Amino acid sequence: MGEIARERFPGGTLIDTDYDKISEAFDLTKEALENGASIIFEGVFSFDNVLVRPDVIKQGKNNDWELIEVKSSTSVKEENIHDVAVQTYVLKGAGIDVKKTHLMHINTKCAYPDLSDFFTIEEITEQVNELLPSVPGKLDEFRKMLSLADHPDIQIGKHCSSPYGCPFVDHCWSWIPENSIFTIPGLRWPTKKKLLKEKRVEIDKLPKDFPLNDKQQRYRDSLKKRKAIIDRDAIKDELSKLEYPLYFLDFETDNPAIPRFDGMHPYEQFPFQYSCHIIDKSGEVTHKEFLHVSERDPGKALAKSLTKAIGKKGSVIAYNAPFERWMLRKLAGWFPDHETALGSIADRLWDQLVIFRNYYTDYRFGGSNSLKDVLPVIVPSMSYENLAVSDGGQAQATWNEMIRMPEGEGKNKLIKDLKEYCGQDTWAMVEIHNKLRKTKGISKC
Repeated sequence: MGEIARERFPGGTLIDTDYDKISEAFDLTKEALENGASIIFEGVFSFDNVLVRPDVIKQGKNNDWELIEVKSSTSVKEENIHDVAVQTYVLKGAGIDVKKTHLMHINTKCAYPDLSDFFTIEEITEQVNELLPSVPGKLDEFRKMLSLADHPDIQIGKHCSSPYGCPFVDHCWSWIPENSIFTIPGLRWPTKKKLLKEKRVEIDKLPKDFPLNDKQQRYRDSLKKRKAIIDRDAIKDELSKLEYPLYFLDFETDNPAIPRFDGMHPYEQFPFQYSCHIIDKSGEVTHKEFLHVSERDPGKALAKSLTKAIGKKGSVIAYNAPFERWMLRKLAGWFPDHETALGSIADRLWDQLVIFRNYYTDYRFGGSNSLKDVLPVIVPSMSYENLAVSDGGQAQATWNEMIRMPEGEGKNKLIKDLKEYCGQDTWAMVEIHNKLRKTKGISKC
């Protein structure tokens, strides 16, 4: 991504050193300035015992400079303004007369193969200048914090994960019990903040009349009784809507910042794999799957395979079906030859997640309805812990590694890992379905 950004500023000088070789980078930056470089990428500057490495600085006609910070986001965020303000403060202190500041972020309207408009540059000079007077005071606060003998006494909260995740979360949250107010589904942060201040984080210690909605109260009741709360009639009614054969479907997708297939936009999702377990009326189970193994666009081949795997009749079961429906609609738009078949599949989707969102509450889910939290409780013999690929992020990374590998044992190993992971998702739904059908009061469904 840095290379694409630098293409917007031809003739620039890149300070190409490892990030731990600060002294070398500092000398190269000084040399570039002395030699009259008017555009510098990743130069190193220091002032007030603070070191910065701005992405781009560009000299104007009057010997003043512009600072351009490059981000992989698709818009200007508040934290970006603070970042650029600190860089501007240091650059000015180091003798670089910064007059304008900009944020260079990704343009979602860009479409492959034309990446000339991949980035959009927005001026943020006014916002940065408003913050500049406060920077020295903030830096003093940081220095005092760093000089403390122990960690600062800061209450845990939403800031532990937003705008960035903190590496000390496990340490700071270690005193929070397993079943806490943070596992109550949908409990708002202002309420959590108030309870934290009062040191009331255990659900068992909340007053009986503490205001909770129906879903939250079911979770609390499940924890108190140490058993699941199941609306059997509602589940039976939902299951009765299913029509055989049953197709249990799951996609694995990628959404790279830099698009690489015709017509694709930055961060646009596309599927590269699916798994589909099929149960016919007699109970026999078969498995269909597809995994794209080359660097070419997987879309057309996947769509063709999927429309062959799923027949014209029968319910299509997914976990969080709106995502699969959205993906199917996108495929239908991309490949009109398969539009009718893909539209039919989308129209027949049935969401297994609805059961656990509305009718099946178990405190052991930890307040979550995700498949990975529900599965080991409903089907104790299954989990994702021992899989080489255990979540969607790993699947993306593994797929991108695999498609670039030459044929051989290493590539085949990653193919096996990806198929095992995606296949587990749909087999998990099959096992959950069977458990639901066998639950007392539902078994006749």
